[in-house]
Amino acid sequence: MNALSGDTYLFAEIDGKYGVYTLKELYELHKQGQKIKVPTLIDERGNIDWVEVEDVVSFGKQRLKRITLATTRLYAELYEDAIISAFGSDLFSGKEEKIILKFKHVNELKNIQDPRCNSSLLLTTRIPLNIPEGTQNDWELGFALGFWVAEGNFHKRKRKNTKQSLAKLNWHAKQKGMTLEEYLEYMTDVAEVFLTVGENDFERKYIDILQKHFKLLKPLKVSKNGYLLCSTDLNYIHLIMKYTEGHTSHDKHVKNEVYNYSWKMLEGILDGFLSGDGNYVKMYDLFQIQITTNNLLYNDLVFLSKSLGYDVHLRKAVYAMGGFANSKFYWSLKLGIFKTYHRRSALGLVKEHIKSVEDAGEQEAYNLVLKPIYSENNKRAIFNHLFITAFGFLLSDAVKVLDRSVLSSSLPVPLSS
Repeated sequence: MNALSGDTYLFAEIDGKYGVYTLKELYELHKQGQKIKVPTLIDERGNIDWVEVEDVVSFGKQRLKRITLATTRLYAELYEDAIISAFGSDLFSGKEEKIILKFKHVNELKNIQDPRCNSSLLLTTRIPLNIPEGTQNDWELGFALGFWVAEGNFHKRKRKNTKQSLAKLNWHAKQKGMTLEEYLEYMTDVAEVFLTVGENDFERKYIDILQKHFKLLKPLKVSKNGYLLCSTDLNYIHLIMKYTEGHTSHDKHVKNEVYNYSWKMLEGILDGFLSGDGNYVKMYDLFQIQITTNNLLYNDLVFLSKSLGYDVHLRKAVYAMGGFANSKFYWSLKLGIFKTYHRRSALGLVKEHIKSVEDAGEQEAYNLVLKPIYSENNKRAIFNHLFITAFGFLLSDAVKVLDRSVLSSSLPVPLSS
């Protein structure tokens, strides 16, 4: 059976809106009658399109294997009989017009001590979101969002309104053509946004981008090179609340709404975050990132990178020293983002060796059943094996247990034939 961990994250389109969901979440949404599509390899030329989900199957608790890749450390957790696409020898010849794939079960993958001799899998390099290209203004708003996720926090309102303050607020409400209740809701419970910035942020003109759109108070110097930058601009507060959730380094992350705005917005969000929390290493042409154990934000960075076609490399959690007056140990997460692929790619795919195949224990397992796709002229399937893209992996949508005696007839023929 092609069972995957219910915690597997993938892009999905729910009733026409893009987002990132777990398989378990898609299972619940499907039961509610939501129309779901997922990005899927639809032909032998590497084209990926959005295909409707016919069913989401629950397999209950299953013992799964974790496949971890050698370079990116991306991983997937699957049942040992799950079908996965392995590397075909002619894919990167430079002469190919079609993908030549090999199809293997997880328990057939070659995995020895030297990763260079292990089986190779294929990863997608970009997800085709059908959204506008966007404008420079979109990029700047995205930058303001990403910079806040990296460096920002909220101050909440604590005071109670008096008769006098309510009268003043009512006057402001009338100026905006609102009732007092509407204006109080418009004001939100957030009093101000504050950002922790350094002198470099001023020198590199990052703060100029924010000031172009939002009112900022005078910077407050808090250390030799550090400043606290505050804003009570409701436009900035509403932008942040509309597209992000959480307000500390442990829970901040972007909402799915960002994937439906524009490419420039997505690019700006990641650029803003990297400007705040990224360390650019010129020698390797990559951004190094280390954040606290905020797994939602970690996934955001992966999926923003995958949507933009960037090469993202995970690193295992590290034990780091932190704190101010009293140092303490805490877990942190690391990853690297290359804006340019430095590995050979073809037809929107890149190959990568397996680092390890390990026991992932018992987990709730699910898989998607995709609707068949047909040619325009007849009702014959134009591609006889669909692969969903989860974390960039190509994973089969087949859900039946394949008997070894009929495996050759059940698996797809090479795509070049």
